Amino acid sequence: MTAREYMAKKLQYLRKRSGLTVNEVGEAVGKSGKTVSAWEVGRGQPDADMLVALCKLFGVRISDFFVPEVSGEHTLNENESSIVETYREADESGKAAIIAVANAIK
Repeated sequence: MTAREYMAKKLQYLRKRSGLTVNEVGEAVGKSGKTVSAWEVGRGQPDADMLVALCKLFGVRISDFFVPEVSGEHTLNENESSIVETYREADESGKAAIIAVANAIK
């Protein structure tokens, strides 16, 4: 998956998770819904200022829009990224539960 494809999928995921339409996201960041829709399918990308606005809107870090790397050589697949994201979003008891399950199955 390319960096552009990853960013597009991540944006669409965050928008849907937030229950927002492309028009609502566009309005929140000062762009049209058509522009947001184009970003979500990989036709264009948000610039740095737009990334900051999107991060504020969705409560995520800029690094969340880029392909995660492990040890500089390997990238996480979609399932691995989902697990990492779930862990990051969990409260302390949720994080403890995720660790307990992971330790139980390894």
